[in-house]
Parts: sequence; C-alpha cells; structure tokens
Amino acid sequence: MVNIVRGVKKLSKGEHDIEHSLVKSLGVSDKEYVHFLKLDTEKKARILNAAYDEFIEKGYGEASTNAIIKKASISKGLLFHYFGSKQGLYKFLMKDSAHRIAEETLTDLPDKSGDVFTIIKSIIRLKIKVCFRFPKETNFLLATWSANLSEELSKEREGLLGVSSDYLEILIGRLDENLLREGVEKALAAEIIAWVCEKYTDKMLSSGMMNIAMENWDHIEKDLDRYMDALQGGLYK
Repeated sequence: MVNIVRGVKKLSKGEHDIEHSLVKSLGVSDKEYVHFLKLDTEKKARILNAAYDEFIEKGYGEASTNAIIKKASISKGLLFHYFGSKQGLYKFLMKDSAHRIAEETLTDLPDKSGDVFTIIKSIIRLKIKVCFRFPKETNFLLATWSANLSEELSKEREGLLGVSSDYLEILIGRLDENLLREGVEKALAAEIIAWVCEKYTDKMLSSGMMNIAMENWDHIEKDLDRYMDALQGGLYK
C-alpha cells in the first residue's frame, strides 16, 4: 500500500506528472462501471459497505453474493448489472480501496529536503492516520495481498503493487547523497528506506493497530522514532 504525504510547496511539472499517474492508475473506469457510478451516494455506499464486510469476513472464495445483496437490499440481477460478476465486484473494490487511500495522501509531496527521514516519518504517520479513516478499505487491501485469486485478479493486484516503483522514483529525488555514508549508493539507500517504510506500516496495520485507540498515538510515534533512528544511523555519516 503506497501512500505519499501531503506537503506544503508546489511540485515541479515532472513530480506532478508522477503524482497524477499514480492516482489515475488506481482509479475506477467510468466506462467499466458506468451503471454503478451513476447511482446516488447513499445507495453506492450501502452496496460497497455490504461487499467490503463480506469479503473481509470470508475472503474472496467463500464470500457470498447472496449475503451481499441481502445486506445491501438490492437484487442479484442489479448487482451483476453493476459489476458483471463476483470477480468484477472484487476488482472494483481493489481499485476503489486503493484509490480512496491514495487520493487522500497523493495531493502534494513534501518540499525537497536532504532530511529524507523527516519526510519518511511524515509519510508513515499520514499513511497510518489515513488508514484509520478508511478501516474497511485498509482491511480489504491487507487481506487482498495474501488472498488466493484468479489470474485476472492477481494481475490487478500486481498492478497495485507496481505503484511502488513510482514512489521510489520520487524518494530518490528527495535524498541528499552528500549525507550518505561512503559507499552507500543513492538508489540503494532509497530502496532500503522505501522498503522499511512499507514494511513498518504494514506490520503496524496487520498486527491489529487498526483497533488501537488514537490516544495511544504517542506510543506509535516513539516506536517509529526508534526505527528511523536505527535506519538513519546505518545510512548517514
């Protein structure tokens, strides 16, 4: 799950292009789901909530479209009219969940700075807070990464994971190689930092962090500082 922190300064044209491509690549096609997207907000939310709940609880294989339509108060004919199939519905949720989270965090990037660890800490903090705001979407994506999916859905999942390469390109541009230890390549340092950023956040979320009350945020901040200090000590002079 790749997310980039909201910043304070305007991006260069190239950076805006990367950001736009990230959001666009995660978006839901108007043509593919035109009938569903034309529904009113309340009905769309009712259907999506029912679908998220069913897939999160039972996984793709065991999830029942009958349970979804019952909870959403629609007919099975309408569900398949909107999404084509159970697989089509799941594919929509993959795009919807990734887009909701990315759209919230890909608005702007931090201003350029040699202190990449300050940026990374901001990225992780915002990413976790956004996941608090979208718990169903977050839990769905976490389950998706390890789910046994069809070839088509697996390709869709790989496409979401591929966003990391764009994120890494942005991160490399933020690194000041003059601060790095001798022999540490800029691209390698960026890859290590990006990996730690993603793995730390995923660890916090998958370990039940979604159930932690926000008043415990100070504990999370201290734990994050511990990881960042260790990483900085290994890469910086």
